[in-house]
Amino acid sequence: METEENFNLSRQRSSSPESSSSSDSVRGRGRGRGRGRGRRPRGVRTRGGRGGRGVGARRRITQETVAERLAAEREQRDAHLRETISNLEEQNLRNLVQTICNRDPTFVFDILNEASQNERRQGYHPQPSDGTPSWCTCDHCREMPSEIEKLCCGQTPTNCFSIVPDFQRVVLDDLVLIVARRYREDIFAAAPDADINRGNRHAAYRQFILWHHGHLGARNRRVIPSCCVWRIRDKFPDAFGQYRGFIGGRLG
Repeated sequence: METEENFNLSRQRSSSPESSSSSDSVRGRGRGRGRGRGRRPRGVRTRGGRGGRGVGARRRITQETVAERLAAEREQRDAHLRETISNLEEQNLRNLVQTICNRDPTFVFDILNEASQNERRQGYHPQPSDGTPSWCTCDHCREMPSEIEKLCCGQTPTNCFSIVPDFQRVVLDDLVLIVARRYREDIFAAAPDADINRGNRHAAYRQFILWHHGHLGARNRRVIPSCCVWRIRDKFPDAFGQYRGFIGGRLG
């Protein structure tokens, strides 16, 4: 009897509301604390965690450090180059400049520009003659039909692009133009121009652009200075004096 009464008493205690709520609250507190430690609200970023701001900040610092190091190395290289050039004798410098121009003919424009600047610093002030347009400084330009074509090379008369020896060799030489024309005809599978002067004239225009500006791409065109245009037309004239003139592309 005592055993049965004890058994019934224990069942009543286990099924009482107080004990049930107490155990549930204990279990609830345990689960709640676990979830609180393992998760964070949406939109909240941690500092220094994987994928957080810390990684981006470190990456920016690394990039800035690399850029500063490269800039310092370039400055050191330029300083060493300046020192090496300053130690060269004058004749060696002249020979070096000549060698560079022979390797890359485009450097002749830099030399002509510097020579023209030296003349201007010495007080050069050109006076346009009766046949020279007011916008010309090299004294070799002529009037052009459109405003965009009224372009001078910008040099002094002694350094005009149209009278330097390289212009004769690169732009006006007949053999160079024949090879240039044949190469273009082969690339584009085009027939030779029946008008030899017109074909040479257009080839000379292309030669000057390649010489001065390099490859520009399709429909990217530049205006040729008037002095150079008329030097080309003088050698390869049109029988009726009819010239198409400059036709701009997408970029110029």
